[in-house]
Amino acid sequence: YGDAEFDVVTNTVSVDYLTKPLEVFREVGRVLRPGGLAVVAFSNRCFLSKLVAIWSVGDPDDRVEVAANYFHFADCFKDAEAVDL
Repeated sequence: YGDAEFDVVTNTVSVDYLTKPLEVFREVGRVLRPGGLAVVAFSNRCFLSKLVAIWSVGDPDDRVEVAANYFHFADCFKDAEAVDL
């Protein structure tokens, strides 16, 4: 896809399986239009055999912090927030 083609990009129940999360998050930032919305949704249910190591330790709050760090260190997002649904 070209730069700035999407208003919204979603990642639903797969962020915990990403082996190259910063590359993925940077790509999301590239294809989002300025002011676009990136949504990452995950639950506490998972396939333990497929998880990347950092997701297999800690509690749900730790996993939120991991996802927040993906946004932060991708260096193309601002004003990220976490919402517990």
